[in-house]
Amino acid sequence: MKREDDTWEDTPPDPGATIESLRSLGYTPGAAVADLIDNSISAGSKNVTVVAKWARGGDAWLAIVDDGEGMTEERLRQAMRIGSRDPLDARTERDLGRFGFGLKTASFSQARELIVVTRRAGSLSWVARTWDLDHVRQTGRWSLRRSAPTDAEAIVSSLPTGSHGTAVVWRRLTGFVDQVDNERTARRAFQRQLEEVSAHLGMVFARHLASGQLRVGINRHNIRAWDPFLAGHTATQELPAETLRLRSHEVLVTPYVLPHDSKLAPAEVTAAAGPAGWNEQQGFYIYRKDRMITSGDWLGLGIAREDLHNLARLAVDVPADLDAVWQLDIRKAVVRPPDGLRADLLRIARFTRQKAASVQRHRGTPVTRKARTRVDQLWVQKSRHGRQLLTINRKHPLVAHLLAAPTPKRREITDLLLVIEQTIPVLLLPAERAEELPLEDQAPDDIIRLAELAYETLLSGGLSRAEARQRLMHTEPFHHYPELVRMGIGDTVVRSGKDT
Repeated sequence: MKREDDTWEDTPPDPGATIESLRSLGYTPGAAVADLIDNSISAGSKNVTVVAKWARGGDAWLAIVDDGEGMTEERLRQAMRIGSRDPLDARTERDLGRFGFGLKTASFSQARELIVVTRRAGSLSWVARTWDLDHVRQTGRWSLRRSAPTDAEAIVSSLPTGSHGTAVVWRRLTGFVDQVDNERTARRAFQRQLEEVSAHLGMVFARHLASGQLRVGINRHNIRAWDPFLAGHTATQELPAETLRLRSHEVLVTPYVLPHDSKLAPAEVTAAAGPAGWNEQQGFYIYRKDRMITSGDWLGLGIAREDLHNLARLAVDVPADLDAVWQLDIRKAVVRPPDGLRADLLRIARFTRQKAASVQRHRGTPVTRKARTRVDQLWVQKSRHGRQLLTINRKHPLVAHLLAAPTPKRREITDLLLVIEQTIPVLLLPAERAEELPLEDQAPDDIIRLAELAYETLLSGGLSRAEARQRLMHTEPFHHYPELVRMGIGDTVVRSGKDT
């Protein structure tokens, strides 16, 4: 009979290899700092200061200092463990963590030495622990230093700490420092990274910053919140919000269409573009406990980025209880929507994109047209013998052109139009198809070609150029594309030879 010890054997991971793997999870400097500020918020911090100091010879360092509740020595030791929290454990309302990896993986991705010093209110002293990744590799052991290194004491003592809180110090930086020999180039790269971090934090924690719940500074310069939706601008369109339900939880989706740049001052255009630029910032913005998880992402819904839809941005508020079904990753940077929400998110996205495209085409004119504007429609509703019928408008420029053409097939064309009218099927179009504009899938050159044809027909009917142009602007489907119409009628003006 086998003993229990003969059935199982321990195979602990190699410390050096594991450390290097954790360092390769793909954190950007901004995402790494944001992950540590999550811990500060979870600890009840109201003020967070990022202190970054350039030094020659790879001695640059960075620290994140907060005024949260701090940790006991035992709690600090536990927090420094790899995988210190079970992702399935219940979280407090303000807890932004999930995996118990953030402090370590975010820090390891940017530095080879991690020092954490902390103090609880009323405690007599600060306590510290240090991970030295080079020491772990050399010894092959998960050895955690019980204090800050002696040569780091000057850094720790210079930090703007209060009576309680936590300071995380990164030394032997890798993520912030370009590996170049030129000192001047390396220093500029360091400063550029700080500017990118500032922009990222202003986006990720915008709701906390704007509400006054949190103040974040870099080297004592306060970070300003960045609102991706320009919610306070009079020309921003906040479309109807929808509450989707999944597993008894509510997911709130609020679509926005931003103003056309003709409605914005030059500085507003630059600011609204966001850290990644207009094209990259279109799409969904996922929020979890008011913390932005992802920005400008179409969430794998099969939607392509197109400049025509740059003004479409949608806020999605996801409860933390749905982390697993949204496939939230360790970095809190990537999410994928559950199958139960994909259809609704796709429908709302298509609707918002159509509205945004309309604003782009009309150079900032309102999406909703005035009811008084008369449009020459291709289909006309008529009443005959008490029945409502749809007929083809014979005076529509394209139809009139066809019927006026010198061809022996004119009678057959007339008969075909009659048959089409008499055999219209009753169709229930999918909502997303009903929201599409006519000719939306056609190339601009094809729309211009049709507009030119209709314009020439109107001119041949005796209208002046100004009258024909005005008529075309109110003719279906060209009234959806005023800019293309203006582009397309220039050549036909010359060919027609007509006067205004």
